[in-house]
Amino acid sequence: MARAIERLKQIQETISPQPIVQSGDIVKETPKELWKPRDRPFDSAPSVKAIIVGAGIAGVSASILIPRKVANLSYKVFERQDAVGGTWAQNRYPGVRCDIPSHSYQLTFAPNTHWSEYYSSGAEIRQYYERLVKEFGVDDHLYLKHEVLSTIWSDDIKQWVVKVQNLTTGDIFTETSDFFISAAGRLNVPKYPKIPGLETVYKGIVAHTAEWTDDLTKKLKGKRVAVIGNGASGQQIFVDILDDTAHIDQYVRSRQWIVSAFNPNLIAPKIGLPGAHVFTDEEKTNFDKDPKAYQEYRRTIEGYFHGRYEGMISGSKENDQIRQKYEEELLARLGGDKSWYNRLVPDFAPGCKRPIPSAGYLDAIRHPKVDYIDSTTITHATETGLVTDDGKERPVDIVIVATGFRNGFLPLFPTIGKNGIDLGKRWAEDGPIGYPETYFGIMAPNFPNYFAVVQANTNGLGGTFPLQTEISATYISKVIRKVQGQGYRAIYPSQEATDDFNEIITAFFDDKVIGDQCDGWWKSGFGKSRPLVSWPGTGHHRFDISRDPRWEDFVFERSEGGKRNRFEYFGNGYTEREKSGGKDSLTSYLKEVGKIDIATLHENWND
Repeated sequence: MARAIERLKQIQETISPQPIVQSGDIVKETPKELWKPRDRPFDSAPSVKAIIVGAGIAGVSASILIPRKVANLSYKVFERQDAVGGTWAQNRYPGVRCDIPSHSYQLTFAPNTHWSEYYSSGAEIRQYYERLVKEFGVDDHLYLKHEVLSTIWSDDIKQWVVKVQNLTTGDIFTETSDFFISAAGRLNVPKYPKIPGLETVYKGIVAHTAEWTDDLTKKLKGKRVAVIGNGASGQQIFVDILDDTAHIDQYVRSRQWIVSAFNPNLIAPKIGLPGAHVFTDEEKTNFDKDPKAYQEYRRTIEGYFHGRYEGMISGSKENDQIRQKYEEELLARLGGDKSWYNRLVPDFAPGCKRPIPSAGYLDAIRHPKVDYIDSTTITHATETGLVTDDGKERPVDIVIVATGFRNGFLPLFPTIGKNGIDLGKRWAEDGPIGYPETYFGIMAPNFPNYFAVVQANTNGLGGTFPLQTEISATYISKVIRKVQGQGYRAIYPSQEATDDFNEIITAFFDDKVIGDQCDGWWKSGFGKSRPLVSWPGTGHHRFDISRDPRWEDFVFERSEGGKRNRFEYFGNGYTEREKSGGKDSLTSYLKEVGKIDIATLHENWND
C-alpha cells in the first residue's frame, strides 16, 4: 500500500505542482493574485471624442444624430469649404437644381414645410442645411475652411491622430480623437478632360461647373461658349445660359437616358419652370396647420422611390418595358423627329447609369445658335478655340467643363490604419485591392474606430440620399456605444467578414443592368466593372439588415483593465446614474400613460 501511494505521488508530480495527500488532508492550490474591480461606479457612457470630416448632407446628418444617440460625446466637424451643404455649397453654376422632390430630399427628422418649389434650387438646399446647423447647435462644433491633411491610427494611445490646416491663417495643428468619421462626400474634386493645350495654350476662360462664380455668369453675355459634357450639370447649365450667349457648342462623348422625371408619378419639370411647381403660401400654411396631411403627402412622394426592382435585371421583361417607355417618351418629346432620336437614344439598358430628368434640354440642343457635336472628338485647343478630329476649329470665348468629379470613394488625404496601411493606396485602381473594399459600406478592416457615413456600396435602391445618411449615422452610433460602454478601446470588421460582404456584392450585381456597356460614376469603369454606389439590394433591405450590428463580424480590442478581466468595466457594482442622477433619471423606465411604445420599451435606459 505504501509503495502504491509513493507511485501515485510520483505520477502526480509530473502532472501538477500540487502534492497528492492522503485521505483527510486538505488540498490547496497556490492562489493567484486576486483581481479586484476599480472602485468606481459603472458608467454606461464615459466621455469619448469624435472628429467628423465634411459638412455636406452626410456630415450635417451625422453631426446632428450621432451626438444625440451617443451620450457624453464631444465632437468637432472640419469642413474645407466656407459654407455647409457639400455639393450644394460647391456647385453654384447657373441652373443648378436637385432632380429629386424637395419634400423627399430632406432629413426625415427635420422636415421643411416651406420649400419654394417641387424641385429645389441648389441655393435653397444650401440654406436649409445652414439653418439646421444653427437649430441643432452643430455650428458650435463646426470649423469651416479647415482641411484635414492626414489621419493616422495610433496603436499606442488607441486614438486617431489628425492633422488639420486652418485655410484662413495657414496654421497646421494636430487633434486626437477616439473615433474618426468621414463624411467627405463623393462629388467634390472636379475632373477635367485631358485636352492638350486647354490649360497651356488656350487664352480664353476655362471653368468647371463645380468651381463656378457669380462673376463668370456676368461674362457669358454675348459670348461664344463651349459646354463639354452632357450629364446633369452639363444639361442644367446649358439650358440656363442659352438665352444669354451668342452661340453654344455642346460636346458630347456618351449618350444619356433623358427622361421627364425619375418616376411617372412625379411632377415633371417644364420649360421655363424647372422647379415643376411653385408652392403657394396657402399650400405652405396647410402643411403647417395639418401635420398629419403633410406626413401623408411626404409618404406619397417617398413611396415612389420604393418598390420591386425586377427592372434592374439584365434582359428582363420589366427592363425591356422601361426601355420601351423611355424610347417612346424621347421620340414624343422630339416631336417624332427620327433623325434626332437616332442621335440621342442610348444603346445600353436603362439603369446602367443614372437617368437624367431634364426640362428644356431637348429643345435647347436644337436651337439655331447651337452646334451639337457628338460624332467627333476634341483633339486639342488653340489660343482661340477647340479642334476636333475632323480638323475643324471652332472659336470659343469661354469653355465650360461639365465632366464630373474624380473618384470620390478614395480618401482625399492619407488615411493610415494598423500596420501603416494607407486606405487610399490600398483601394486605388493600381493598389492591392483595386476598389473600395468596405464592410457594409461604412467600415474597413484594420481601420479601428473608423467610419464613413457614405462610402462605396452604401446606397440602397430606394429611399433618397439624406435618408441613407441617417441609416449610416444610426449604425455608427450603435458601434460607438458598444465600444464606449463595454470596456473596449477599438473595433473594426474582420477581413473574413469584409471579404464575404464584397463577395455578396459581386454575386448580386452579376445579372444586373449596371453591368451593361456604359460608364459613369455609379461604377469603376466601362461595362461589367465594379459597382461603386449601390448596396447589394434595396433600400429597405439595407435598412433591415443594418438595424443591429453583427458583433461576431468584428475584431475587438479591450482596454488595459479589460485584458485582465473582460468585465472590468463593471466597476464597483453601482452606477454613475445612481451617483449623480435625480428622481427622473432613476425612474426613467416609467412612461406617461398612453405614450408607451412596447416595441422599444427598455431598449435605451437613457430615454
